[in-house]
Amino acid sequence: MKIEGFKPPKSSFLSVEKDMEIIVNRFYANERLKRLLYYTTKDALQKPDLTPEETDTLFGKNIKIVPKLYVDPEVLNYVAINFDKFIPNLTNPEFRDNVIEFDIVCHTDQWHLRDFELRPYKIAAEIDSMLSDTKLTGIGRLEFAGATQTVLNDEFSGLCLLYYAIHGGEDEAPMPNPQDQEQFEEDFDKFQSNLEEMFSGF
Repeated sequence: MKIEGFKPPKSSFLSVEKDMEIIVNRFYANERLKRLLYYTTKDALQKPDLTPEETDTLFGKNIKIVPKLYVDPEVLNYVAINFDKFIPNLTNPEFRDNVIEFDIVCHTDQWHLRDFELRPYKIAAEIDSMLSDTKLTGIGRLEFAGATQTVLNDEFSGLCLLYYAIHGGEDEAPMPNPQDQEQFEEDFDKFQSNLEEMFSGF
């Protein structure tokens, strides 16, 4: 049975996982950013590039995608990625605006690098250079919305970077990872099949 009017899911929330993967992959490709997060010494930028094994340890520890900061005794520098403030676009209700937030948090003992270099601002510069005025899955380019200093406690503080993004019908675009896209389509086909069975008796 064919359910009339039934379409594949189309929502700006679907873009979150795709955008998150794009952002993390860009982080992984930035050797300076990885060194600033991984090494805790003042000469972090002069240290060797991370090995693939060391890079793998960043995700979930230094780079976080859930809104919870668990302070690991061995981890002193963090970037948490959050998607927030989803609202209808003012000029086109078919689109949605949202904010992508990057919380850069460093132990205060790790702020100072060399001369007048401060680690949170160096991390912010790397993120901003990678993302500002670039495209993810949204219809427009990321627009820098501001940055504020944030203080968690006496030991941890940093910066919060904010970017505006607009999403529309392109949220149906394939995911960056073909395996993820294949799994998504398989799950959706099962969902549609189950739904058709439910309505077959009507």
